[in-house]
Amino acid sequence: MTEERPELPREEWRQFFDNLSRQYEGSDVTVEVLSRTFGDLMQAEKLPLAYLEYDDKDDIFTVAIGGRDGRYPVVLAHLIQRPQRILADTVAPDMPRAFDIVDAEGTQTIIMLHEPAVWSGAPTS
Repeated sequence: MTEERPELPREEWRQFFDNLSRQYEGSDVTVEVLSRTFGDLMQAEKLPLAYLEYDDKDDIFTVAIGGRDGRYPVVLAHLIQRPQRILADTVAPDMPRAFDIVDAEGTQTIIMLHEPAVWSGAPTS
């Protein structure tokens, strides 16, 4: 991920990710951590998103996965303490939304949200 992407203003993080959670709840999410200490680690790959949340009181960003059905009955949470910057890829059709969250130690967490879950309510033919 490059530094040319727009940075989300900190004062917008909470509302932005609350809205995004509603839009992408149940959609596939991929979480990858790029750490100087541990290297590149895939934390989750195309698992159902429960929610994204920034808690400004405790200064923690949370990616919650699962907890929706028998296949993934438990919510697993990936926490990013003291996030410093959140960079966002521009939205393009048929491409996942991607966010690069950099914490105080310089560790980067890349979150990719795949197609939003769509419920039309109408039967498909």
